[in-house]
Amino acid sequence: MSIDKKKAAKILDEIALLLDLKGENRFKIRAYENASRTLLTLDDDLESLVRSGKLAEVKGFGKAIVEKLTELVTTGTLPYWNKLKAEFPPTLLDLLNINGVGPKKVKLFYQELNIQSVDDLESACGDGRVAALPGLGQKTAEKILFSISRAREFQSLFLYQDAYKSASEMLEYLRALPEIQKVEIAGSLRRLKAITKDIDIIASSDSPVDVMERFINSPAVSTPLSQGTSKSSVLLHNGIHVDLRVVPDHVYPYALHHFTGSKEHNVAIRSLAIGKGLKVSEWGLFRTNGEAGNELIACSEESELFAKLGMTYIPPELRENRGEIEAAEQNNLPNLVHLDDYRGVLHCHSQASDGVDRIEALAECAVAMGHSYLGITDHSKASFQANGLSEQRLSEQVEHIKKLRDRYSDRIHLFSGIECDILKDGTLDFSDDILGKLDFVIVSVHSSFSLAEQEMTRRIIRAIEHPATRILAHPTGRLLLKRDAYNVDMDRVIDAAAANNVAIELNCNPMRMDMDWQLWKNARNKGVLCSLNPDAHSVEQFSFIQDGIGCCRKGWLEARDIINCWPVSELATFLSGEFQS
Repeated sequence: MSIDKKKAAKILDEIALLLDLKGENRFKIRAYENASRTLLTLDDDLESLVRSGKLAEVKGFGKAIVEKLTELVTTGTLPYWNKLKAEFPPTLLDLLNINGVGPKKVKLFYQELNIQSVDDLESACGDGRVAALPGLGQKTAEKILFSISRAREFQSLFLYQDAYKSASEMLEYLRALPEIQKVEIAGSLRRLKAITKDIDIIASSDSPVDVMERFINSPAVSTPLSQGTSKSSVLLHNGIHVDLRVVPDHVYPYALHHFTGSKEHNVAIRSLAIGKGLKVSEWGLFRTNGEAGNELIACSEESELFAKLGMTYIPPELRENRGEIEAAEQNNLPNLVHLDDYRGVLHCHSQASDGVDRIEALAECAVAMGHSYLGITDHSKASFQANGLSEQRLSEQVEHIKKLRDRYSDRIHLFSGIECDILKDGTLDFSDDILGKLDFVIVSVHSSFSLAEQEMTRRIIRAIEHPATRILAHPTGRLLLKRDAYNVDMDRVIDAAAANNVAIELNCNPMRMDMDWQLWKNARNKGVLCSLNPDAHSVEQFSFIQDGIGCCRKGWLEARDIINCWPVSELATFLSGEFQS
């Protein structure tokens, strides 16, 4: 198992919790807690630190920490950690996966109520035992119960990035089979949905029995569920369900279209075909000839199917029956954005707040990706949990970025920014004087998520109306498969952004994808600009941009709609507040 800094830090946190439950020395416990936090701030990746011997030079890393991290990296496991876990119920650490339950609560629940599993916790919340604990109460118990119910709902769902990785690995395996003629991912993954419950793959072959045999015996398969000549299903080791359908090669284009969906798109396509005296299904496109039967209209590619129906090709990500069919009939589909259009990140975090890398490392990464500019936007002081910057630290960072701008002037333009907290009343976390020192300001909500819809909406709109605000980040605050969006009237927020010439972010962290694709077509029509950002906390997270481009495409966005695709001079005008759409 590959161990990166994030995984290693999680293990150190678990060791600290288990030592605490054992009643170990507090200094020993704190050493693991501090090591976890420190590890995430180091510049180099963990393997490089271990191989080079630099791990031992890290301030605060004692001999025991260095030895354990070295063993983790070199062997992929840690017997000390495994031995500690074996001293406690195997389901105890599952409590940490429940939103709102951290190490302190796990310790309290275990020691006071002997709660050993999520089921135990659910019972204790339901019968009043959790509410009776000091410092908790009925509201806390109700929130935990809600988090448990949501966690159970999410168990059968997967983020796009995780599902696509598994699907791509299976696709690579199948493409290597000599019996396969064509093969492609279908279903919600092909339509670039942020969450999916399974993987659909369509293949063509003259030897379906052989293909199915190889499929269910793939190394990635944990459990074969069913095996047939046209469809087989398996469960992968990571719990994802995969369906493989194999059809004759001449049927492949129709099957690929049908099983890509969506259901609503397919219904509309069938209705359109009927109006033209045609019939379409997974088995083909047919001309209906009454008693003479149905005549197959041959299509060698999926694009031909659309052409025969009198429309331009509809990219899979648009197939949701949200106007794409009518636009395709009129040859009026948008010229969707491509990855090559993207010119620079405007939301990322350095070591100054809760990022892993120095500004220089972020800049070098952006240069290597061919970007033209980069905006540094660390957290403001209200985000104390993210080591938010004080006025003095922010001023020092602005001066540092000015110096770096000169150093990098021939390779990339650096903008100084801030991700400024929107306080509960809608005011911003810094004074106008401080904000005026920056090239641009991103505003976002990081606290008081439980406000009523009207209050939250007023709060965000007030921040949008502040003259310094240029971008509203992750506007609904959702964390996919973990935390629901807060209550906010996004129609009013979109209108406010349009009226104040403020861009709304499409935050392409895989757990956010916020603002959701379903809102973008309407926002675009109202003149709202998009800022596509990875909200990167490390150089590795710049890779999120590719999936973000897919989400933009799903939202009908063109390059001109996304400020990160603009040339630096035009972007600088927008960030200064002088640009008029």
